[in-house]
Amino acid sequence: MDDLETEKIILKTAKKDCSGCSTCASDLEAENLKHALARLPGVTKVKVDEVTGKVTIEYDTQKITVSKITERLDRLGYQSEIISRGIS
Repeated sequence: MDDLETEKIILKTAKKDCSGCSTCASDLEAENLKHALARLPGVTKVKVDEVTGKVTIEYDTQKITVSKITERLDRLGYQSEIISRGIS
């Protein structure tokens, strides 16, 4: 039996130093963000949509909290807002 308690969260993100234009959103930036979040202990899946700014994250609730995920985003220079949260 698997004891993994997985949740999925969808966040709307934006660079803190950006005026909101889409010119700074690039594939490279999205891949860097995806890699940085995927390295967090307990994060099992990350999808970054550079067009909409949405980040979908699946994570083990016994290993990491949403606040730790949003703290990482903050340190990376992103502001984030929870759009959706639930069991994956």
